[in-house]
Amino acid sequence: MKTLFLTFILTLSTLAVVAQVQVDTTIAPLKRFYVGVELSSISYTMWNPSKRVGGGVTPVLHLNAGYKLAKSLNLQVGLTYGRKRVDELSGIYYGQNDTIINHYRKGEIQALSVPLTVLFTPFSSHQNQRLRISATASLVPIFGSVWHQQSEEFEGEKKVTYDDKDSGVYGIVTAGLQLNYKISNRLDGFGKVNLYYKNIGHNSYYASIAKSIGIGVNYNL
Repeated sequence: MKTLFLTFILTLSTLAVVAQVQVDTTIAPLKRFYVGVELSSISYTMWNPSKRVGGGVTPVLHLNAGYKLAKSLNLQVGLTYGRKRVDELSGIYYGQNDTIINHYRKGEIQALSVPLTVLFTPFSSHQNQRLRISATASLVPIFGSVWHQQSEEFEGEKKVTYDDKDSGVYGIVTAGLQLNYKISNRLDGFGKVNLYYKNIGHNSYYASIAKSIGIGVNYNL
């Protein structure tokens, strides 16, 4: 009877070990590559202090591709394009003898931005497996051009009072926090807030007030 009981216990123990091994082997490996799309309120500003000409665009739609070095560290590259045109009556000046001077403003701004981002998730092994908080830091090269023109019209005659343009490579640095939610093995949703914004090479008024948010989804390849 004892022999039969011991045999039964050993059989159960063996089955439990085998089952544990089978569960462990079904754990999916880390999917390192991913692609994604993001909707963001961030603006990319360009400014040339020597020419005193600049501007910015808010592209909204961003495309991303990333690589997970580890569960706590991601490297990501993004791509977005924005364009803005202005052609409007900016003001009316009423002078002496009922004279009227119309002021006009024209311009075009376009930019191709490539955010290079590092995402760090501290204590990733202790955070919730579905809901995680990451810190983000981005260096954003901006390939763009800016053109502005101002003119005034008096008695049907228009005169250009200002006309200047600039083009080249600009740059900004941003940092913030990102909340990640695991929808499935393939899909991850996220919400992001940028708390820091700095133009490289100069200071801008926009940088002092720039706080932006974004939402998106990543697909694990």
